[in-house]
Amino acid sequence: MVGDTLSIRETKKQMKLLNFALFQLGWFIAIWGAAHQNLLPSMIAVALILIIYIIQASYKKEAWILLLCIMLLGPIFDQCLLSFGLIEYKSQYSEYIVPIWIVALWGLFATTLNLSLGWLKDYKLLAILFGLIGGPLAYLAAEKLNAIQLLNPYALLALSLGWALLTPLFLLIAERWNGFRA
Repeated sequence: MVGDTLSIRETKKQMKLLNFALFQLGWFIAIWGAAHQNLLPSMIAVALILIIYIIQASYKKEAWILLLCIMLLGPIFDQCLLSFGLIEYKSQYSEYIVPIWIVALWGLFATTLNLSLGWLKDYKLLAILFGLIGGPLAYLAAEKLNAIQLLNPYALLALSLGWALLTPLFLLIAERWNGFRA
């Protein structure tokens, strides 16, 4: 019994570490693909990571619903940034609509909400702080890699406030649609 509990705990820890590593890898590949106008290989890589996430899920319906919710809601935030002239995306098919790789990045982020970032659900203020700092840092890194351009001095403020609100909201959604609950 104790050995089984340790084994389950170890497996969950391994899944969280794998999730973290795959998110980082997928994020970098998607950003690289956008920066180099080479989206097909990067979108295939992201799709494979999302498939691995679904395969690992104990409750596949919930995992799918979470992915779809975040992949629909997240890009609305990026669309607002684009519409207000705060950001410009490379590899954009239209100057008026966020590119597909942004939708893919939101899918990758969704995979972390019940795994590598799941611990934030119990710490709402920390989730807000994580969003306030972590969200803008990701965009700054994407800008350094030439995948995006922040066009306005208020872009970082908008990113900070938006991510401070979205992170706890998305964690709440993830709690409802947890494909990895015990």
